[in-house]
Amino acid sequence: MSKTPVGKSAAQDLEWRIFALEAERDCHELLTLYGLYADFGLADEWVGIFTEDAVMEFNYFDDSAYLDEKLNPLVDDPTTVGWPEKFGRFVGHEELYEAATEPRHKRLVGRCQHQTGGQPSVFRLLDDETALIISDAIIYSRAVGNYAPEVAYQNHSLNRWVFRRVDGRWRISENIRKVMGSDGGRELLAGI
Repeated sequence: MSKTPVGKSAAQDLEWRIFALEAERDCHELLTLYGLYADFGLADEWVGIFTEDAVMEFNYFDDSAYLDEKLNPLVDDPTTVGWPEKFGRFVGHEELYEAATEPRHKRLVGRCQHQTGGQPSVFRLLDDETALIISDAIIYSRAVGNYAPEVAYQNHSLNRWVFRRVDGRWRISENIRKVMGSDGGRELLAGI
């Protein structure tokens, strides 16, 4: 729960609490939009929910040698392969747009579901311009042409989302993501 500023009157305290609740609602809505825009390949809209100087960092498993562009296996049993882990860092709208439109992501458009803001998550309003959410996230995808979808686990991670108010509206200013089981997850909990 966010802390009420010290020395405030009852009216100011109530105003702060309402502000904190609205901030939490708005930040969670941004996480929902993040997922929906990514799922449907709406790169311009997706980039628009970030600050101009936003930073996104994540580790991911490079599947390019094991799956084709339609996520069909290129090897007999991809579950037995040690998938190489790679690191991505994107800063600013231009690099974020490149990340959203790269072939690795585009092949999932229309067949994936990002669940980024679900429970459990922790929200902290750090001040009147900065907020923080720590949450788990999972991405599912399905194979092309399956009418009764065969759903595959794509990615599970711990996320540190930092939000900043710009011109009175909340925007994502940072997302640091650690894949389940990778190093560095504990550091994402700082500040809660």
